[in-house]
Amino acid sequence: MLKLNVSSGRILEQLELPVPLDEFKRKVDEIRLAGQPNTVPTVLNAVSSVPALNWHLQQIRLDSDSTFQKLNQLAETLDGLNAAGRYHLSKSLDPEIQQNLDDVLRIAAHIKTSRLACYEVIPGVTSHQELGKWLVEHDRLEDRVPETLRPYLDYRSIGIDYCNSHEGEFLSDSYIGIQSGAMEQVLEEQGVLRLTLSTAKGTFPLSFPASDERLEQAKRALDVEDFAQASITAVKFSSPYLDGLLPLDTITVEDANTLALCLQEMEQEDDELLKFCAVLEVEQPDTFVEAVSIAMDRDDYERVPEDMDEYGKQVLRRAGADNEVIDTIDGYMDFAQLGRDFMEEDGVRRTEFGLVRRLSSPFPPEPGIGQSMV
Repeated sequence: MLKLNVSSGRILEQLELPVPLDEFKRKVDEIRLAGQPNTVPTVLNAVSSVPALNWHLQQIRLDSDSTFQKLNQLAETLDGLNAAGRYHLSKSLDPEIQQNLDDVLRIAAHIKTSRLACYEVIPGVTSHQELGKWLVEHDRLEDRVPETLRPYLDYRSIGIDYCNSHEGEFLSDSYIGIQSGAMEQVLEEQGVLRLTLSTAKGTFPLSFPASDERLEQAKRALDVEDFAQASITAVKFSSPYLDGLLPLDTITVEDANTLALCLQEMEQEDDELLKFCAVLEVEQPDTFVEAVSIAMDRDDYERVPEDMDEYGKQVLRRAGADNEVIDTIDGYMDFAQLGRDFMEEDGVRRTEFGLVRRLSSPFPPEPGIGQSMV
């Protein structure tokens, strides 16, 4: 079901789709004739089973058979989606860039033919309280809760935790979210970096890393032979840490794909992403290519411990001392003072993401960084 609130100056009428094309045209003509002269009927807002659609359908001009057909097609597609499909469509629409009708149709059509097994739907559950109770009653938590304890449980908190960890939300008649164990698959599909590409043909959201097939699909949708012919109108990272650290004014699709491959590797290693962010803060690359080079050469950097005593021991290990030697001299040596002295020599820099140093050629040291750790 798709309801359009249509404005033509002085009046506001609601159209419910899908309807036969002739009837659609007749109703729009009636709205046009009753409205202000020379005013094209325009969608003021939309009501549907996917609330996120509303913004993307606003200001569509009802002035051609093609537009009528596409809106009818969208309504039919919505009617054919189950709860998982509607949820997936809501998540797939860009919340920051208003997508045109062609983009919305393409996304909706893709979802209609997609496998949605990674989502779970719980009918009749419409609040955190109900979700928590359902999970306990159906033994869906990691540990089964004894019957005697269930009357004392905070079902709402249980529901909130589960909903947040599964990117769930409540529809009018059910809960829907990502299946336990499917989060990795969904995140892989979403990618670590997402660009919105635009041409006169429309916009195309592209997640990275992207396969060659997906890149060619984007070119066909945008009607370009080279991505340089398209504008990048939005950039989004799966990690919030990267916001503001990269020079996005020089980003290209090809470099974005290379960086995404590096970011994907970083996410599989402890603290690698934080190290990359720390290095970006210190190096402050002027171009996106330079940032990609840093990502590819990230083994030339390391995060170091804040604790001066531990840093002093790390200095000794680099000099060849093993743990047995360090344990032997513990109590007879000021490891912290050694750490402070070498921190300046090693060019360690403090960042929002911790302390970091460059191995090949030390950063120019910050004045007094070792002393500030006392």
